Amino acid sequence: WQADGLPGDQLSLENGVILDHAIRFPLLIDPSGSAIAFVMKKYQNDKIQKTSFLDKAFMKTLSGAVRFGTALLVENVEHIDPILNPLLNKELQRTGGRTLVRIGTDEIDYSPNFKIILSTKNPAVQLTPDVCSRVTIINFSVTPASLQSQSLSQVVKAERPELEAQRASLLKLQGEQNVRLRELEDQMLAKISACEGSILDDDQVVAGMEVLMKEGAQVEAQIAKSDEVMREVHHAVSRFEPLSLLCRNLFVILGSLRDISFLYEFSANTFMNI
Repeated sequence: WQADGLPGDQLSLENGVILDHAIRFPLLIDPSGSAIAFVMKKYQNDKIQKTSFLDKAFMKTLSGAVRFGTALLVENVEHIDPILNPLLNKELQRTGGRTLVRIGTDEIDYSPNFKIILSTKNPAVQLTPDVCSRVTIINFSVTPASLQSQSLSQVVKAERPELEAQRASLLKLQGEQNVRLRELEDQMLAKISACEGSILDDDQVVAGMEVLMKEGAQVEAQIAKSDEVMREVHHAVSRFEPLSLLCRNLFVILGSLRDISFLYEFSANTFMNI
């Protein structure tokens, strides 16, 4: 996820989990735009497209995505167009082996691979209870803790770009190693469950288990080595933590200025650019 551009703070990671496991289609509240960039990269293999309710070709784009099972990102959603209600409610009809959904006045073939992601950059968007019941709301509004984490990443990227590149590479490597280790564990369990009688009496199972255990030990050694390197990277990065804490406090102060006048409004994206 972080390799795809998701910020590494706890809030963003929790939101990433919700995005992956949500049953209803998601609505992202994303003032900084980081979640939209992450979604575009995450679903690029699903041929994701951007659109909005103001787009003249919205109906055509929506129908094509539903029919061919691609991903669709609808931006600037301040309210839900009623034309989406059958999709959000998953009001599907099965006729003669076909799965159909009504979009406007047309019945469109519905692909199970279809994904639609709604988004708004307005952190104060007013959503009705009816809308909230149809979507999964995922709020990426920046908190002081998440802004401190993002500030640290930006500072390290500016001052020590090679360190930030190494950290990103290690995060990706650790993710791949953990996935591989889980795959090996699943393969081992599958061989054990498929074995009839005693495991020791089946030479093929024993040989296969030895190969899996050997590869698993190699992966664990690689994970331990990458953990050690990551600790060294974190130690080097920790030198910049006082500056990120200062950025956090400054953002909180700027945020309190809006209590004096609505003219003192600073978005997280503007603050990060400064």
